Amino acid sequence: MMKFVIGYLIFQIVLFLVLLIISNRTDKRNRGKFVHINKVPPGFEKTSESFIDTKSKVPVYVYFHPETGKRLYVIE
Repeated sequence: MMKFVIGYLIFQIVLFLVLLIISNRTDKRNRGKFVHINKVPPGFEKTSESFIDTKSKVPVYVYFHPETGKRLYVIE
């Protein structure tokens, strides 16, 4: 009975770690989506949105293309 309990606990820990790794790899927020550019592509308009990147601690500005709906995150 004790082997079953220990085996079950080990299984739960391994399952938790596997799910944690999978969710970390598939999380879109962890991907580098900020762009370091000097010139914004034509058609993009600067919005009033801006925020501080939590990793690099620099301000990020949001640009929006009204025709395509695409958003561009720019570190200036």
